Amino acid sequence: MTQYYKMESDNYLDYGVTKAPKLGSQSILGGGRIHQQTLPPLVYEIDFPDNMDVPHLLTGGTVLVSERFINLLKAEAVDNFQAFPVELLNPITGKRRKDFYLFNVVGLMKASDMTKSTYDELMAGSSDGIETPLVAFDEIVIDCEKTMGLPMFRLAEDPTALIVSENIVEALSDNRPENGWGIDVIELKCV
Repeated sequence: MTQYYKMESDNYLDYGVTKAPKLGSQSILGGGRIHQQTLPPLVYEIDFPDNMDVPHLLTGGTVLVSERFINLLKAEAVDNFQAFPVELLNPITGKRRKDFYLFNVVGLMKASDMTKSTYDELMAGSSDGIETPLVAFDEIVIDCEKTMGLPMFRLAEDPTALIVSENIVEALSDNRPENGWGIDVIELKCV
């Protein structure tokens, strides 16, 4: 049985994205494909000092990843994502970084075991079970049969939750950059 982890940017960051372009009606958390021709110029303002490495995964209101992270996913045969080149700009110093991407995971999975997970319900689902509730998880329990062994996905019940398999976590560990990835992984229970 595959083990899964929730992956997010380092929780102890003092810096981040301070201004992001509006994507219009498109969302990187909705699971749908993004149409590149309708995207605005993808310039993200950051407040990282020029001499500091930017983590390879930035989450929050947007999801940005490094080229190195994209290459790792491709080497692990992960293909259910889109990556659009972005420019990171420190507006104070004018420094520009171009090896980052807007990251969109395509598809959402109803893969959590809602009877064993703990959460706060943000929006109720339908009584017939067709509409999925939207929740904020305190503890995620994954129903491993529902994942079909997919190495990376977002949860339909909480699209902010980026879930990766143990193979991805092992690849991150085996290919750790000198200053680290700047990524936290949290092991999830799997039933």
